[in-house]
Parts: sequence; C-alpha cells; structure tokens
Amino acid sequence: MGDNGKYLLRKATINDIDFIVDVIISAEKGGTDKLGLSNIFGLSEQKLRTFLFQMLEEEVDGCEFSISSFIVAECNGEPVSAFAGWIEGANEDELPSSMLKSNLIAYYFPIENIEKSVKNADAVKDLQVDRPLGTYQLEYAYTKPEHRGQNLLVRIIEEHCKMAKQLYEPVSKVYVHTFANNIPALKLYEKCGFVEVRRFVSSNPLAKTYYPYNEVVLFEKNI
Repeated sequence: MGDNGKYLLRKATINDIDFIVDVIISAEKGGTDKLGLSNIFGLSEQKLRTFLFQMLEEEVDGCEFSISSFIVAECNGEPVSAFAGWIEGANEDELPSSMLKSNLIAYYFPIENIEKSVKNADAVKDLQVDRPLGTYQLEYAYTKPEHRGQNLLVRIIEEHCKMAKQLYEPVSKVYVHTFANNIPALKLYEKCGFVEVRRFVSSNPLAKTYYPYNEVVLFEKNI
C-alpha cells in the first residue's frame, strides 16, 4: 500500500490475529480500565481474548471482528498500529455489521454470558451508534506506545479513505465514533478532517460501570 520511512502500511493477515486481539481490547478500553465487552457479557479479559481469536479466525467480512477489515502499520516485520474499516452492508447477504457481530458472538460466547448481556442491555442501549448502509465505517484504533507520535493512525485513516473512494464507489461518507472522554481520539479525528455530527448519551448510572464513559461522539467525513 505504501511505505513511509520505516513503516509499511498493508492489509492485516491471519498472522496478525494476536496483535488484532490486542488492538480490539485496547480500543474497547479507550484509555481506561473499563473493558465493555467483558463487563457486558460477564467475561474475564482472558476468556474474551480467546473468543476474539476464534471469531477473527472465522473471517466474516463486513464488521469489526474481521481480519480483512484492518489496515496495519508494520515496523521491522511486526504490526505496531491498526484500524478497521468496512462498507456497511457490503457483504454477500447485505447484512448490517451489528447483525454479523451478533451472530459471531451468539456462536462463540457461552449461553450464560449471552443471557447476562441481555439483562445488561438497558444500561447501554442509548450508546449504540447507528451505521447507515453504504457508508464506510471505522472502528478499533490502536498504536503501540513506543510507536506513538509518528502519525500512524493518520496515515491508516488516509489509506482507508483512499480505498473507500477508489474501490467502493459511490461511497462518499466515512464515520467513526469514540467515547467523549477519549481526548486523544477526539483530537485525532478532528485532525483528520472529521466533523462531529451527533452525541449518544446514557443516563443509566450503570453505563459508566460497564463502558469507559456514558457518552459517545459520532464523527463524519466526506470523501
């Protein structure tokens, strides 16, 4: 895809699964110690890692739990930064990513954990972000601490936007969201030309218990 100094941008492969699991876990925490997927489903972080690995191996295109969705920045042969991106609904069955993700979770997570998430759903339902069909969606950004300050996520976002515009016409909008207390992410998206279009807020006091924050900011960018 491109080489900028010592960093090579490329599509993630099956060999990157361990790193992509780290990316998802770190992005879910959003700079806090609150791991939403663990808390909502009542799973330990280690159990969640195991299930994420299995889901990524399944390679279901069109959602954030797909290896093919990720672009990584590589340094000396090792992935050090990554961001997922996909066209909403652009899969064989034209299913929304939320359904693809739910199907994977229903297949791999134990039934008792699925039942626990149903009981917890009311606490976080107001934080669920709508994903319009035909738009390009970004999810799960992360860079290893020792490689920060190199604008790697900026470059990866630019690569995603270029792919969306060149390969998937007539896609014209890219969306990304983050928790309102994730200041580095807010600054990153503004730097990349995204504009805030909506906020999702939960008044349920349990929301902050499960997630890093009780407010999500949605950004949009025209490409």
